[in-house]
Amino acid sequence: MGAGLSGAAPAQTASDEDRWVQRVHEAQSRRTPEALQAARQRIESARQAEVSVRKCRAVKSHAVRSRALAAECLTQMASSSSPEEHMAVQGRWQSAQLASRARQDQAWGKAHQAAGSALMRTAAAAAVMADASDDEEEAMQEAAQLVGAANARTMAAVGSEGLATAAGCGSAPMGALPGGSGAVDALLAQLREEPADESECTAKFLLYEGYASEVEQMRGSLLKFHAESWTAVPAAVAADMDKKVRGIDSAEAMGIPDGAREWFVFHMMRKAERNNLKMASVLEGFEKSLEFLAANSQSECPICLEAFTERGEHSAETLSCCHKVCSDCWEHWSAVTHGRPFCPLCRQDEFLGAVASRAPSAR
Repeated sequence: MGAGLSGAAPAQTASDEDRWVQRVHEAQSRRTPEALQAARQRIESARQAEVSVRKCRAVKSHAVRSRALAAECLTQMASSSSPEEHMAVQGRWQSAQLASRARQDQAWGKAHQAAGSALMRTAAAAAVMADASDDEEEAMQEAAQLVGAANARTMAAVGSEGLATAAGCGSAPMGALPGGSGAVDALLAQLREEPADESECTAKFLLYEGYASEVEQMRGSLLKFHAESWTAVPAAVAADMDKKVRGIDSAEAMGIPDGAREWFVFHMMRKAERNNLKMASVLEGFEKSLEFLAANSQSECPICLEAFTERGEHSAETLSCCHKVCSDCWEHWSAVTHGRPFCPLCRQDEFLGAVASRAPSAR
């Protein structure tokens, strides 16, 4: 039956798993068809919200890493003393930026696969997804290593600086440029005057050109995310998403001041930075709203019907299909299937049949 439910197992383990199977069987047997259908609808809403969270986080994390990389590149250029050093810094930045984009595409691809048809999900093996914070930390460490930064945590702090302010949740630091953040603004100031050295000038222009291109691609990713996600959220959330997305393309966001005396790269880079900061802040707001929807659409484990807890045996585990079950049930189900578990929700009928056939009371 299913994924290898037969076979010998140690006596103590078999007894422990039998008790779990019996408990699940009794809980599931008490559900009415109406309650089961309502639960399925809530679970699917939570799953779709989790898919959107993963896609949103993929784009936002890339935006944050891109800000951090641009700032790190400017930091290194400020202390470079030769043309070769400036070009080497720009080359490292480009390599790190490409790696960051690849991370975004990989994370988006996993979420997109989870959003696939029910047939695709039932055919795929189930596994617990890595914690998002671990993935983000690993990606930032990779970016820091490629660009030659001394401290990935410092880079992460710079990349996230100003997100709350740009989202309207605080006041800008004294002396900061409107819509910017203190540390990044200070680094951008070195672009006010066009460098006399041709290689330095070229390196800084290439940084701007590459960063502006990345920001434009991020805009496309944000619009793609919005188009795929807004129909799956409540009307009030969708309306707020629409409003914030429209604000990204405002005249203020795209304009360049007339009659400026500074090097044009300074203004272009500052606009690209502001737009990236704005998009990252919008995405962070979307992420929080979607996380709230996912958490409140499903408050209990759909297997044992116990309420999820923040920690412990009933903490939620997110599977590769973006369904959620408690860690205790997933551990037991993995043992019952001898390490070859499938998602109990994508293949619910098969799961319930396996539980019913193995439950001691059914023998």
